[in-house]
This record gives sequence, structure tokens and C-alpha cells, in this order.
Amino acid sequence: MSPTKGTYFFLSYARAAPPTDNARTDTDTWVREFFRDLSQEVRQRARQQPGVEIGFLDLEVPPGSDSRAALAAALGAAQVFVPLYSPGYFGNSWSMREQESFRTRTAAAGSPSDRVIPVLWVPFPSWETKVEVERARELGTGIPEYAENGMRALRMLSYYDGPYQVVLERLAGRIVDLAERHPLAPSLAPDPHDDRLPVEREVAFEVTVLAPTKADLPPDRTGDSYGETSAQWRPFSTRQALPIAEDAASTAERLGLPTRIVSFTEAGGPVAGRPAVLLIDPWVIAGSGGAQALRTVAQDLPDWVVPLIVVNEDDAQHTARGEGLADEAAAILFAADARRPERVGQVSEFVRIMPSLVAKARRQYLKNAPVFPSDGKPTERARLTDPTP
Repeated sequence: MSPTKGTYFFLSYARAAPPTDNARTDTDTWVREFFRDLSQEVRQRARQQPGVEIGFLDLEVPPGSDSRAALAAALGAAQVFVPLYSPGYFGNSWSMREQESFRTRTAAAGSPSDRVIPVLWVPFPSWETKVEVERARELGTGIPEYAENGMRALRMLSYYDGPYQVVLERLAGRIVDLAERHPLAPSLAPDPHDDRLPVEREVAFEVTVLAPTKADLPPDRTGDSYGETSAQWRPFSTRQALPIAEDAASTAERLGLPTRIVSFTEAGGPVAGRPAVLLIDPWVIAGSGGAQALRTVAQDLPDWVVPLIVVNEDDAQHTARGEGLADEAAAILFAADARRPERVGQVSEFVRIMPSLVAKARRQYLKNAPVFPSDGKPTERARLTDPTP
């Protein structure tokens, strides 16, 4: 490996959706714990090499960073790709595109060996015959607890400490052996979001932005948070490498929902045919007709379009006027559908709340969105409480 660059392993997983609308806890706690355990085991076996990292997990990327750039760089530096297989992994476009990007890179580099070492994270049905799943099961050969319960259960329950440690040490040994006996120089990995990668991407979620642009800022609004379109809005400015819409879209993608970003004014409003999050800058109502426009928007929002008011509490203009505009925007939204909208004021808070908002929009869509029968006419979903026709 290069003495200045490189990472022993890249850990890939299917991010879990929060179980309830109000959940803001870390739903991937056991992934994080496993990553730390594996990093420690690899570190104990690895040669000391200046500049070489042990492992990469996207949960460790600081809030507000350019997570996509960090992801691409990590895929280009990793020696081994370690996917945590679960029934949801293969239906998660984000995870599958990570793996395809890594395989494309190693194939282009002429790597003589398969550098993907899968882990059975959650057990599959006994009749599951995917080659990938069989490879993951092989890691625990001779350890029935692993095949029956998966690595997550072994990590969660102290009763399985023995089998867990055996599999963990086996995995760490394979990573170090492959990385040090057959080192692969860091190289450019394809962008996992490149549509040329052969992974299906049918849009299933939308991030819509209602914010001013540079051209239509209110007269008393200053700052460098705005761009040529609403979708370029960066409310946390220097603490946010990407526009907030891209951060929101990345969250939805990680939860397995291929996502597109639109500016509200360009789209004429959220697309009612799919779940969405509507990101609102309260400064829009400081402009001419802004308050009335927001009222119109609020009256037409379906249940599966979840509004989020975003402010920067550290903005010099927030205390003077921004807080009042946020209160006014919240009152408008609350009056329209009697649901108090969510509000965030720090980038870390935004990162914590986004998974629950995406999950909420998705649940509301599955529960309430009209279905389209063969004649193409929308109808309400049937419920068990409906009278028999």
C-alpha cells in the first residue's frame, strides 16, 4: 500500500429507517459498534504504515461535510470492501452502487483477487440461494450461531461473545492478509451516483426546496447562502460543504430511496405522486407576496410531503428578524393542516432529524397515497374498516 494513502477496509451497510416518526436516535448503533471492533482487530494485526487508515464508515463523516466526495475518496483508497448483508441490502440502491463502484475500480486496476469479503449481518431465509449470501455464510464456517443469527445478533447479545470474537478475528485476518500480501494502489473509483453504473435507479423520493435565490433576495437579506436556484441554498454556509438539498437527498438514498432534487419554483410545487420533504427558508415570506405563496403551498400539501423549516441560529440576522419569520412560517403551516411543522437551527440537528422525516414521508405515502388501477384513474386505498361494497 502507498505510505501516504490507503485504507484497509470500507464497511458498507443498508442504513436502517427510524421505527417511528419521532425517532431521532442512532438506528445504526450496532453497525458503529461492529466497525469499532473490526477496526481494533485489524489495527492489532496490521503493519505500522504512516498515512494508511484502518477503516472507513460513512457514519464517521462529520456533519456538514461533502459526504459524497468523502465516499468516492474512500472507495478509491480501500483495499477490501466489507458489505454487511441483510435482506434489505440488495434492495438498497445506495449500498449496491457503493459495491459496484468498488468492483469497477478494482477490475480496472487488474486486481487478481476478489476484494469483497461479505458478512452475514442479518440472517436470510433458509431457501435464499444468492451466491453473495452463500459467500457471507462461509465466513462463519463451523460456527452455527453465526449462520442462524447473523453478526448483528452476535454483537448485541453477550451470550454470543465467544462465536462473535471468532468470526471477528477471522474477518480481520482475511482483510489484513489480502491488503498486505496483494496490495492495491489507491485509484479513482467511479462516482456511486453516476447513472452509468449498471444499477437500477427509479426515482422514489423527492427533496423540494422553497428558498430565495440570489436574484430575488429580500432587500434586507444579506449573506452568501444562496445560489442561482433554490436548490443551491446552503443555510449553514461555511459549515456545510453541500447545498442542504443534497444532504437531504443523500439521507433518502442511504435509506434505499433513489431521489431527485427540485427547486419549488421550477417544479411548480412538490410532485404529489411520490413522498417528499419540503425544505423551507422562512426568508421567502419576507419578499413581496411570500406569505400568501406559503399559505397556498400549505393548503395543497399532501400528507406524504413533510415540511421542514430550516434556520441558522448562528446567522447574525437570525435574532434580529429571522426568528420572527420562522415563527410566522410555522404559524402558516400549522394553520393549514393543524400539524406543527418541524424546525432545525443547527447542521447537526438537521443531520439527526432527516432520517425520521424521510421515513415519515414514506410511511404516509404508503398509507394514504391514491392508487392507480388499470384504467389510470386514482382511487383511495382500501382499508379494513371500509364497508363491504
